Amino acid sequence: MNVAIITARAGSKSIINKNILEVRGKPLIYYPIKASLDALKIDKVFVSTDGEGIAEAAEKYGATVIPRPDELGGDSINHGEVIKHAVEWVDERYENLENVVLLLGNTVYIDGSIIDKCLQKLDDEKSLDSCMTVWEAQDDHPFRAMEITENGLLRPYGGVERNVSTERQSYQKAYYYDQGVWAFRKYTVQSHDGPNPWWWMGKKSAPIIRTWVTGRDIHTYFDVGISEWWLEGLDKIKEVLSKSSEDGL
Repeated sequence: MNVAIITARAGSKSIINKNILEVRGKPLIYYPIKASLDALKIDKVFVSTDGEGIAEAAEKYGATVIPRPDELGGDSINHGEVIKHAVEWVDERYENLENVVLLLGNTVYIDGSIIDKCLQKLDDEKSLDSCMTVWEAQDDHPFRAMEITENGLLRPYGGVERNVSTERQSYQKAYYYDQGVWAFRKYTVQSHDGPNPWWWMGKKSAPIIRTWVTGRDIHTYFDVGISEWWLEGLDKIKEVLSKSSEDGL
C-alpha cells in the first residue's frame, strides 16, 4: 500500500490561514490533494493538520484527516516528528503500508506524474530507503552564499574563505530539495540517519532531478503570485519542460 501524507499546520506567521488561501479559486491544500489523487500509484490520501478549516477543506477534496496532537501543533514544531506521527497513525489503522509520499500543504508545483515517478524509483531500486525531488543549484550555489557580520559587512557564509571562481560551471554540483516530493519506506521514520536535515529519509536517498527552479512553496504573497502564474501557464510550461528535460515537472 502506498499513501500520500500532506502536512498542513494551522499556524502561519507569514500569511494567516495560508494552507486554505484561495489560489485561482481553490484553497491551496487542494493542489497537493489533487496531485495525490491523480497519481496512479497512490492508494489513499491523508492530511495531517491541527486546523479546523484545513481539515474541512481536506475532507471536501477527498483526503482523510490525521488529527495532529497538541504537542505537535503551532509554529515551533519539529516537522520530522509531525511526519513520524502521521506515518505511525496510518500504519496502526491500515494494513500493508509500504511506501509514503510526503507533500507540503502549501505548494502547487507537483502533479500525479512526479509522484508516480518517485514511487517507481522505489519499486525499481529495492535497496533504496527513499528518494526526493531536487534541483541543481545555479546562482544559488552554496559557494556563493554570504553572511552579514556584526559590523554589517558581507563575508563568505560560515566565515570560511575559499578561492572560488566567478564561473559557476567550475563548482562541484550541489542540489536542493525543491519543496516537492519526499518518497520513503515506512520504516525510515524510526531512525534518524537520513541526509540532514531530512532525518526521516533513511541512509540511502536518491535524487529525482527537476528543472531549476521547479519547486517552490508559499511563504509570502510574492510566492502566491508566482504560483498563480505557474498554474495559469501550466500547459505551456509542461510543453517547454518536456522539450528541455525528460524529467518534466
